[in-house]
Amino acid sequence: MRILATLGAAALLLTFLGATPASAAPAIPLNGEQEAAAGDDDGHGFFTYDLDGTTFCSTLQWSGIETATAAHVHKAPRNVAGPIVIPLSVGDGSGARVSECSQIDPALAADLAANPKAYYINVHNAPFPAGAIRGQLK
Repeated sequence: MRILATLGAAALLLTFLGATPASAAPAIPLNGEQEAAAGDDDGHGFFTYDLDGTTFCSTLQWSGIETATAAHVHKAPRNVAGPIVIPLSVGDGSGARVSECSQIDPALAADLAANPKAYYINVHNAPFPAGAIRGQLK
């Protein structure tokens, strides 16, 4: 009974503090097969993000591709290339975990929250300037 009371108190505290676990997306797998054009078949990675109002926080990690030159969130459905909506850091380009937070436009934040599947993340490099690996948001 004491455990249930503790769990109930913790849930109440999270509610009071405004924690919104539903805003955190599951890990999104990245690979070359998901690119609209030819991607790097050897590449893979993971992307996670959390949207809290207009604060967009993300973590990106990859391997199996040459040095990354850029990464972005784009707006487009699966198998379609779309415009960049959120630029992301690639750090030194090695694929080491890169975490960051940025402020995004309120209209973009609302659309991303309502329809995440309309967006994708991809990582670019010199051999694959249109994108080496990609993953559709969930």
